Amino acid sequence: KEFIFILEKINNGYPIEYIFREVEFFSDTFYIEEGVLIPRDDTEVVVERAINLINNLQTSNDNVKVVDCCTGSGIIAIEIAKHTNAKVIATDISKKALKVASINVKKHNVDVEVKKCDLFNEVADVLVANPPYVEISHKKPNVYEPDIAFFAGDDGLDIIKKIILKAKELEYKIAVIEIGYNQKESLSNFLTKKVKKFDFFNDLAGNVRGVEIIF
Repeated sequence: KEFIFILEKINNGYPIEYIFREVEFFSDTFYIEEGVLIPRDDTEVVVERAINLINNLQTSNDNVKVVDCCTGSGIIAIEIAKHTNAKVIATDISKKALKVASINVKKHNVDVEVKKCDLFNEVADVLVANPPYVEISHKKPNVYEPDIAFFAGDDGLDIIKKIILKAKELEYKIAVIEIGYNQKESLSNFLTKKVKKFDFFNDLAGNVRGVEIIF
């Protein structure tokens, strides 16, 4: 009966990760539940990029502070805490996301502070984010994941732009942000003359997946 119940849910498009409340990311297992974005493998390249940058920064500064904005399930913050010596703060506006992130922090026994916040208000060195970046005209992969984790205006850049301007205002050194495959040109125009340097990078499929910004 349980198998038939699960099969019917999957056939109706219900994510298997929500059924078993488990998702694999960066060779680790995380808790997940409905109401929180399911981590995707594509985000792993963003995490790898951030970890390398933070570790390089730590060679000249032992007190690197990192904020993971729009943390969702907390996976980015947790992997950074595991692979660097940085002080890590994870922020989100969603109570459900903060609950799931807190469960994962405890599950992985890492030193990550989880805070409820609209974007972030922490002064830090490095900003990492996988924010909502989908155009409102785009269709979600399923109806069960929360809209708030996907959509960000007509071009999908509303929240990304706010994050960048906030980080600049708070004098961050570096930001690593996940973006959509089709947002490179628009974001390039936005970043020009606002920051010192920016560099786009691809995922394993060869699609644009993120941007590294030097403020």
